[in-house]
Amino acid sequence: MKKLIIGMAVFAGAGVCLAAELVNPGDGSEVSKPEGFHFFDNHLTVKPYVALSYTYDSNVDTAHKADYDSIFSVNPGANFTWKGERWNLVGTLWYRYNSYTRYSSRLGENSYGESLAYEWNNIDSEGRGWDIRIAERYAYFAQNDDINGRDGRGVWRDRQKLDVTGVFERRISEKTHAEVLAQYNWLDYKNDTAKYAPLYGWSQRAVAVGAGHAFSPWTDLLVQGGYSDYTQKKGRGYKHYSNDSQVWSVHGGIGSHLLESERIKYRVLMGFSQLSYGGHDNVDSGWTYQLSASWLARQNLRFSLLGNSYYQPSERSLGQAIKVYALSGGVSYQPPSADKLTLTGNISWRLEENVYSDRYLANRNDYDEYLLSVRFGVDYIVNRYFSLYANFTWEENWCESHSNYNYDRFRGTVGMRFHY
Repeated sequence: MKKLIIGMAVFAGAGVCLAAELVNPGDGSEVSKPEGFHFFDNHLTVKPYVALSYTYDSNVDTAHKADYDSIFSVNPGANFTWKGERWNLVGTLWYRYNSYTRYSSRLGENSYGESLAYEWNNIDSEGRGWDIRIAERYAYFAQNDDINGRDGRGVWRDRQKLDVTGVFERRISEKTHAEVLAQYNWLDYKNDTAKYAPLYGWSQRAVAVGAGHAFSPWTDLLVQGGYSDYTQKKGRGYKHYSNDSQVWSVHGGIGSHLLESERIKYRVLMGFSQLSYGGHDNVDSGWTYQLSASWLARQNLRFSLLGNSYYQPSERSLGQAIKVYALSGGVSYQPPSADKLTLTGNISWRLEENVYSDRYLANRNDYDEYLLSVRFGVDYIVNRYFSLYANFTWEENWCESHSNYNYDRFRGTVGMRFHY
């Protein structure tokens, strides 16, 4: 605990000093943001970068008995945007090398990934037409968890994740629209260490249909129904259950109208979901929700809210299913006196509730787990070639029936980014 307090004090002080220096650079000169390389009459823009950072982690393995470490990272990558007459293509390619000071021989070093997002629409001035959105992302993660993501809870595990999503929306009229959503997700753990018990990945296939109708100039009434099929990666010697699960759901709610103000966007759905798990008619059902909102309060101040709940197989214990509840809120602010400075804050909460444990399996762990995270970030663009950043995160995990799963964690990162 003493080391945790010292680490938090050092990084909090560094963050305050850094923010103060960035708000008042001292020379009064104007700086420009990175512009990138332009091709094909400026339709394609490529922005390469290389980031160098240092991280202090008070609990690298997110365990009850904490071990700290220092991590040095190099992170090259590139972002690109390709704009057509009615379509946009946005992509990212990145790589990260982590060098651990104390656990260099035991923890993962390499992370890498890419993502693509394509959108095409021919919606006319009267609100009729098609809107198609297709997104794909692949990443290989060295161990390090973030409760805001859905990339697995792989403590001391490298893992890889693939996500593919397609949304096809038809704007029937200015007030009425319908959509079809298809999704595939795949998570795989690298269980290549004998010291720790294995973790279990899974694949998911999902489809949903929905419709909406504007009952006011700013608000749509929304309904949606969906089906998901999970296949959990199975361990050796377990024959008492199927590794397949199914989820059905029906939701209804409201959302911001497409053709109105861009300052406030929201989507709030509440409904009912049912899980059939493990091939033994094991059923759990209950209320689930989907929530997203953003508010551009001023040109330099934005608030956001994100949340959802869903069923999935357990990653920690074979033969179990969990229900996840997640909620996060964030704020982004650019001081008027320093428009190249961005301050961000975020608070996230997550509950993993056990809803089924196979009675035949010796590793059943019938418990619920809570996670809380608070983050602060500062980013300053010095000029079009160079920027500085810092991020500070505090996390706490607790489990009512297994105190050995309780832990707290502080991570502080300071870094510099070279870009064009």
